[in-house]
Amino acid sequence: MTRILTDLYGLLVIFALLSNISNAQTGDLSLLLENLKTSKPDTNKVKLLNKIGDEYAYNDIKTARKYYKEGYDLSLKLDFLRGKIRYFSSEGELLNLEGKYTQTMILLREGVRLSREKKDKMREGIMYENMGNTFQMMQKVDSAATYYFKALPIFESYRDSVKIANVYSDLANVFTQTDKQETALRYINQAIGISKTFEDGFYLSHLINKENILWKLRRSQEAEAVNNQIVELAKKLNDTVAVADALQNQCHHDEERGQYKKLLEHALALQKLNPQLQSADRTARALYWLSVAHFYLNNHAEARRFIENALLDAKKVENNEHLQQFYTHYAKVLLADGVAPAEAEKYTILADSLQQLSLNQSILKTTKELETKYETEKKELAFQRLSEENQSRKRQVTLLLFSVVVLSGAFLFFALWMRNRNRLRKQEVLLHEQALKQLESEKQLLAGRAVLQGQDEERSRLAKDLHDGLGGILSSVKYSFQHMKQSFILQHEHALAFERSMSLLDESLAELRRVSHNMMPESLAKLGLEEALKNYIQTIDENSEIGFTYQSFGLEEIELENIYKTTIFRVIQELTTNIIRHSAAKEALVQLMVKENQINITIEDDGVGFDPQQVNKQKSMGLQNLYNRIEYLKGKVDLQTVLHGGCSYYIEIPLTQN
Repeated sequence: MTRILTDLYGLLVIFALLSNISNAQTGDLSLLLENLKTSKPDTNKVKLLNKIGDEYAYNDIKTARKYYKEGYDLSLKLDFLRGKIRYFSSEGELLNLEGKYTQTMILLREGVRLSREKKDKMREGIMYENMGNTFQMMQKVDSAATYYFKALPIFESYRDSVKIANVYSDLANVFTQTDKQETALRYINQAIGISKTFEDGFYLSHLINKENILWKLRRSQEAEAVNNQIVELAKKLNDTVAVADALQNQCHHDEERGQYKKLLEHALALQKLNPQLQSADRTARALYWLSVAHFYLNNHAEARRFIENALLDAKKVENNEHLQQFYTHYAKVLLADGVAPAEAEKYTILADSLQQLSLNQSILKTTKELETKYETEKKELAFQRLSEENQSRKRQVTLLLFSVVVLSGAFLFFALWMRNRNRLRKQEVLLHEQALKQLESEKQLLAGRAVLQGQDEERSRLAKDLHDGLGGILSSVKYSFQHMKQSFILQHEHALAFERSMSLLDESLAELRRVSHNMMPESLAKLGLEEALKNYIQTIDENSEIGFTYQSFGLEEIELENIYKTTIFRVIQELTTNIIRHSAAKEALVQLMVKENQINITIEDDGVGFDPQQVNKQKSMGLQNLYNRIEYLKGKVDLQTVLHGGCSYYIEIPLTQN
């Protein structure tokens, strides 16, 4: 069931990525190609090339990429901003479908840079949403949420209801992945409330998303009602693929609820769509569901017939994941017949090999060779039995074959027993090694915490000594000087020197307070991490030329140990100081997000960036101390930067709550 839900979620994300493309399709490719022949090299031709690329995006990525690239090249000649950014979105979606996420992020970050340069907030918001979609496909839901929340206020400022609804749907996907289904349902209902008046492809994708969430909440009747809406709308939009996907969902749900007669009805409806879909993979899935329905209804002969036909179609498209599922079901059908246990064992082994090993060409080749060898041996055995004329010899051959099967079974059982025994031994050794590593890690963590606590206690003591000791002395000296000024009459030149001395004394007191505050901010001890960070970011925002933005989610709802407060504060202090000193940025973002037992820190700027390899070779004392602090708390740092492309730190720190 977990695999089924994972497949369904993957379809939802891909549907979201292609939503802009599908909405732009005209359905009349020949007319678009005809218009292209007479079009002039202007912005309208760029739009036409993109529309043609959209038509090919579903089934011919290579051709779609060709037209998108032509539109981009023409946009460069015309300096057409929207054409350039449209290319970043379209090409990025194609790269995502190919699993090339790193290349996608390079394109989208360039789109953000260009949008900011041209001060086009709408294009910037589109880039943020696309970055969120890419992070979703990379299973980095925290980063995805960050960029969705950056895109949402931009779309709201333009009152673009379609894009707002899409972001709500994207956020629903994020909360679905983090198992916050009620929150996900709230967002998807907001998306549906906006898009239901249009009844277009976006509305259809939102309904599919809601059906998935309702099913995870075990609200099966509501999920089925929404699925019926999906089927009706897909038929209205003449979207046969969406109808097929909805029927697939119904088959999944029917099997899980044990409603096998309904499963048979939905499988038959799915089979009727096969001529329109013209897809061997979808034909195989329909035949598979027919086999499953007949199996549970005890029609084993029909179940076997359908699953064998399904395997024939599945092998045409070489979908190993479906093959593994089909092999497992085929083995169950063969065992239910009770006539082919050896054949059932063969398909069980095939299914296990596809599940445990990576899906590569060598495994597929081996599987085909095993199947060919098995079929050849079966034909030879049948020919041998038919050719034998002596009945007694038939009995001898039968007895011999029976003995071979028994011995093979015994050998197979012994081999499996030995394999399991060795596996258990290896697991015991591995568990022992892991326990030792964990103990060593805990010792290092305790030592690291002691070091950090000692450093912070020493900072606090020094800050207090400076403020109360040296600060008090300097204040007394200032008071004495002021009293002396009232008691003596100074000549003009002496009076000027005296005033300069008093000014230097005031500057010394101010610098002392600043150093003392930086060593241990009073707000951190008195008001907590949230207020200390707000005060700090407000201070550097007011006293630097960079516009700092601070955001936090869930920080006020938890109580942290002092070691986490000081570490997080020092990390943010060090990185923001580096931004002020070196980035030449105009805007910077500091964001904290609490998720269960983890706190995520995002610090970004739009400055000049740097070469991360060069920085890693020559880390400053501050950066080295920062990495040490995070490492002591078992945290991770992900640095993303390029020259002239800004800088982004993504930090994850696991934490324990008081």
